Amino acid sequence: MFRDLERAAVIPRWIGLALALIPGVLLAQPRGSVELADYGRENVTIRTQAVPQAERWKRATDHWGLGEIAPLIPAFDGNGLLMASWTPSQDPNAPTFVIAHGGGGIGGMLLVMGANLRATTNANILLLDSIWSRGRTSNGGDSVPRSGRTLSANVRMFDLAAAGRWLASQGVDPTKTYAIGESQGGWGVLRAFTDDPTITSLIRPHYAGGVALYPQCDRLEPQIFVYHRLGPYHSRMMVITGGLDTLTPASYCAKTTLESAEKWLHWDDVTHAFNISTHGLFRPPVDGVCQTITNSVGTHQFCHNERRTQEMLQEVRRFARVSRD
Repeated sequence: MFRDLERAAVIPRWIGLALALIPGVLLAQPRGSVELADYGRENVTIRTQAVPQAERWKRATDHWGLGEIAPLIPAFDGNGLLMASWTPSQDPNAPTFVIAHGGGGIGGMLLVMGANLRATTNANILLLDSIWSRGRTSNGGDSVPRSGRTLSANVRMFDLAAAGRWLASQGVDPTKTYAIGESQGGWGVLRAFTDDPTITSLIRPHYAGGVALYPQCDRLEPQIFVYHRLGPYHSRMMVITGGLDTLTPASYCAKTTLESAEKWLHWDDVTHAFNISTHGLFRPPVDGVCQTITNSVGTHQFCHNERRTQEMLQEVRRFARVSRD
């Protein structure tokens, strides 16, 4: 049904890495209302405060004008620090964007996105890590033998809640604070804005809205991931999906997940990770360049589409009501 939508259709109101299949690790099943104790039931122990290849990442964040990645955000239960890059604005009225990575962790695309939003909106930028801090290299099946069971969308929600509490201590304006997530990060953003009483109490005081880019929803490799309800939402939500996305296609999302968003954009001409960084941490991405990954469900291409990337960034600015157009 999604391929029948018009290109760049707007439907109002209504990863990062490949994930290898590890049979029998977890069974997907719907979960009920959230409890605060759910955080401790997940594989959330903070295991390291060392940034992988720290010197290289320091050069990369310097290159893009962003803050160094370092242990920074107290975890939801107060035990240890989540790594993050924090780039505060000098403008006391600046918006804030919290950017959540996909299943492969922080990568070049987050640096480019953060740098762009900072340059065009003078925003505070927080790049939030959920896996390095926990001793993982990814949140896919390939990570299970070494790091244990994968993190669910609930963990990403709790991490966003922890980031929101920390941002409050920095004096940012919660009415101008937006969470942006790509792939598994988008999955976490969808969960963070789902209208559950506990989630609402944790997220709504700190965020005005969320943006989910080509999110993982609820059908990708169910042997590996635990899934939870996504939507309807307690606050403003925008979702962008792609017609050429074979890793997390829109058809993997429940109707309510997409149709209850304030804005749903479905672009027939983009793959998963259409804003992918194609040439490492220090060079801008090149339009049309693709990367190919293989997981248990097939082979997938991630192709950079510069026109859609710029359109996505403009849609984010409009959604956050900071567009200069």
